[in-house]
Amino acid sequence: MGEEFGYDKERFVNLSSDSFDCPICSSVARKPYDCSACGAVFCESCIKSWLQKKNECINRCPKDFRTAPIARALKKIYDELELKCSICDKPYKIADIERHELLCKAPKCVNVDVCGNVVGQSKELQDAKVCDNICYFLSKIKLCGKDKAQIFAHVKSLVKERGLNVNEQGVVDLQISQVEKNVQPGQLPVFKWDRNRIGQGIVLSDNDQRIFLKEQAYMFRTAVATHGFTGGINYWEIEADERTENELKIGVTSNRDFNYNAAFCDYDFGWAYYGLGQLRHNSNATGPTFGKRFKKEGILGVCLNMNTGTLKISLNGEFMGQAYQDEKLKIGPIYPAVSLLHCAGYFRIKKPNFMELLSSGKLSQKSRRINEQMNK
Repeated sequence: MGEEFGYDKERFVNLSSDSFDCPICSSVARKPYDCSACGAVFCESCIKSWLQKKNECINRCPKDFRTAPIARALKKIYDELELKCSICDKPYKIADIERHELLCKAPKCVNVDVCGNVVGQSKELQDAKVCDNICYFLSKIKLCGKDKAQIFAHVKSLVKERGLNVNEQGVVDLQISQVEKNVQPGQLPVFKWDRNRIGQGIVLSDNDQRIFLKEQAYMFRTAVATHGFTGGINYWEIEADERTENELKIGVTSNRDFNYNAAFCDYDFGWAYYGLGQLRHNSNATGPTFGKRFKKEGILGVCLNMNTGTLKISLNGEFMGQAYQDEKLKIGPIYPAVSLLHCAGYFRIKKPNFMELLSSGKLSQKSRRINEQMNK
């Protein structure tokens, strides 16, 4: 069945009951919701489509019924279900299957046996059928066979052609630009999104500092910044775009090579504040409540303190608290990232230097307190 319906029962390897059967599509519910009156479980898309037409539960429950995502205890049982990938036939947990199938059907890098990645998003990488500079470099070297003279000529040509850097030890830097090498802890060059690391449909403008997505699909698409932080205290702000219809996931990732047609915080290397007033880390479905909601108006502040391994969030100048504390947040490079859904975007604005404002006496007492809380 298509993604608007549930999962075919034949695909499951450990399904032992019909508890999660959707009575509308007769399949195992996808993104399960239940009815507060009768307890029936539905696919989110099935029940929403049904209610738009009939405004009553399929089981004719009392008018005061409501539908909502299934309770956490039931969700834990649901998340243990395993089903086979429709492409490779290998079993995966139901919470991971959609992300896996996106990767499984995506074009693979020509060096997938060593890198394990899919083809990158830029036209250049797609034409070469590689995931990044490293594999582009490797694919060219492979063409030389074992001829050392040809390998040397190719290396020399590639270094010049792609503007790659060679250090004093003769090591070619395939990943980090010279600008990034010169970045000091706590600083970031002109903030830009990496055109080679954005999900399908994302449009960049204003010198790659502004971002927007508008498409029919309801899938998170991710963009990763061109440069990462390597240490110190780092702060940036996000200004909402009034055209946004769906909440964003905003935060950081310690890995910039993954499937950009999924949220970066679905993985264990991503930490995000979700505009619904929640957190997301290593999950595409659940996370603790945090702070206030943020969607189409306001300014969200993000502070990454790599000295303490913490990520803190503010909204419109109000400190909302410490979202994360993780030893992994002390190890750089760590990249700003954002995930957009269906119709969403924002402007990135530069944050005035707090120390300059403090010394000039232009920082208000409230802003001083927020600065102290964010940088603790």
